[in-house]
Amino acid sequence: MPFSVQDPAARPTPRALFITCSDSRVVPTQLTGTAPGELHELRTAAHVVPRYRPDARCGTAATLEFALGTLQVPDVVLCGHTDCAALSALRDDPAPAELPLARNWFTRAAHQPAPDARPAGGHTPEARHLLTQLHHLRTYPCVTRRLATRRLRLHAWHYDDRTAELRTWDATARAFRPLGAAAARFAQDRLRSARDGGRGPG
Repeated sequence: MPFSVQDPAARPTPRALFITCSDSRVVPTQLTGTAPGELHELRTAAHVVPRYRPDARCGTAATLEFALGTLQVPDVVLCGHTDCAALSALRDDPAPAELPLARNWFTRAAHQPAPDARPAGGHTPEARHLLTQLHHLRTYPCVTRRLATRRLRLHAWHYDDRTAELRTWDATARAFRPLGAAAARFAQDRLRSARDGGRGPG
C-alpha cells in the first residue's frame, strides 16, 4: 500500500536524519534507496551546520534537536557534494552584495582555507568544509549525549554530481572511501535492525 498522509498509522518512523545541501541535484531518497517517511531531511545552502549556541534561534539546530529528541533517529547522515554553487558563491571575495545574510551565516560555520593554502591532508576544500560541519554537529548536547551512550551514529558522505559516486568518511583511516551499493541498503539495514529488537546502536 502506498504511503499516505491520510493514514497516520501507515507512516514509517524516520530511521535517519539526512542533512544536505539545498541543491536540487542531491536527492536523499535516491541516494539511499529509501521510501517516503524513512528519512527526516534537513537542507541548507552549502549544507551548513553552525556551531552550537544555547541562545541561538536557528532552524538547523531546532530540526536537529527535534529529530534526535522526539523522533529518536539513530543515525545522522551529513552529505556534501561536488560543484556546490552555494559554496562557490559564498567563498567569493568580495561577497555578492545580494547575499549579506547568507554570507554572515556561512562565515560563522564554513571551513575557511587561507587563499594560498593547499588541500590539508590531501582533502579538497569541499571535503574540509564537510568535515567542519561534522565537527560542528558534535558540539550539540543532544548529539554528544547520544554518542556517549551509543544511541547515535554520525556519517559524513560526499556525493560526486558528475560520476554519481558516493564516498564516506572513515575516521580511522582519516580518508574518504567509496560507499557504493552500501548506500542503497542504508535505510533497509537500519529498519531491519530496528525490527529485530533495537532502535539504535549498541
